[in-house]
Amino acid sequence: MKKMRILARDVDPETGDVSYFKAGHTSRLEAVKGERAPKPPTKGQKAARRRRKKQHYAGCRPRPLFHTSTPKLHEDPAERFRLKQEVFANAGNRCVYCGARYPLTLDHIIPLSKGGGWHKENLQCLCAPCNEAKADMMPYEQAA
Repeated sequence: MKKMRILARDVDPETGDVSYFKAGHTSRLEAVKGERAPKPPTKGQKAARRRRKKQHYAGCRPRPLFHTSTPKLHEDPAERFRLKQEVFANAGNRCVYCGARYPLTLDHIIPLSKGGGWHKENLQCLCAPCNEAKADMMPYEQAA
């Protein structure tokens, strides 16, 4: 008989029974309650799931490339300020979404966390409430 490595243990608060989860158990329920684990999906079910996923993502725009190089403007405050003033001037010192004039912030259309960069085409002028509502969403993730 093969020895199995213990991965975790669970203590039942009512009875004080200890049950161990071992490698090879397919679900926690099986280890705790002694029930049988659900059957794995068939090839047909897997194919149907892949088709549904493909259909769901068919209308989405492609994700940006994450390895694009952009200038390190956060290291040069003067260059960053100049770029910020240029973006604000192009937007007419108004929020792009709601048209508010105050308080304006600089926003990345494609967020830095998702591969966006510090270039003029990726920056826009938003008021603080609109910028907070946008958060780090991509343009196609926002509600229309």
